[in-house]
Amino acid sequence: MPDQKKAIRVMLIDCRPLVLMGLQDLINAKRPRMEVGGQASTYAYALDLADQLRPDVVFFSFFPDALSPLEVVAELARRAEMKLLVLKGLYESVPVAQAIEAGARGVVLAEDPTESIVQAIINVHHRDIGLDRAWAGGLSNYAANGHVHLKCNPEQPKQARLTVRERELIRAIVEDPSAKYMSIAEHLGISEHTVHNHLSSIYQKLNLINRMDLLMYALKHGLTGGEESPESTWVELDRGSRQDAQLLRGA
Repeated sequence: MPDQKKAIRVMLIDCRPLVLMGLQDLINAKRPRMEVGGQASTYAYALDLADQLRPDVVFFSFFPDALSPLEVVAELARRAEMKLLVLKGLYESVPVAQAIEAGARGVVLAEDPTESIVQAIINVHHRDIGLDRAWAGGLSNYAANGHVHLKCNPEQPKQARLTVRERELIRAIVEDPSAKYMSIAEHLGISEHTVHNHLSSIYQKLNLINRMDLLMYALKHGLTGGEESPESTWVELDRGSRQDAQLLRGA
């Protein structure tokens, strides 16, 4: 487990000086918890710099370059000590599912609140989770294409405590991760206050912190359809499936 007291060393990869400056200011403002160790504006330099710095977290953006961004993601992901977060603009076309397949651990929307971005860095470093709305869409597509692996579900006792109404709320959030609470309330025919009450209950039962955690949990453990939860399965990205997919693409 990573040292909770040691500063998280972050490396930034983006071709836009303004984005690099903004991320650096945001992250360095959180010293001593985290700090930017270096930044690169080309993928070739990023690979060299990563070897030198050995950062804990790499903030990665997709942009035109001589090297393939997905190949760079895969190369960085092979270095086990580094965890990749992909930075995606709301209207940017980024192959989220392929980035996950290549080894990215999370996807963060550039339009999200700064504290959400900071929390994603902390989560992916300490808990191997760095999920947001963009990841949800990519992971859903990834699972739909069959790149999943079924295993025993140790979460079943906690999931069994969820009510039918709470499961409906979870499905509504997964179906539209960016929906406002008022919209969810209208969709379910309940008040916004009741939505918040249900969410508090869900967080307590599943030992979660916030909506981002709930979204990741629901996708990972299959709480996305039907009123009953799976009795003995949960969905996990399987590295064997990743390798098979890579072989198929190279065929």
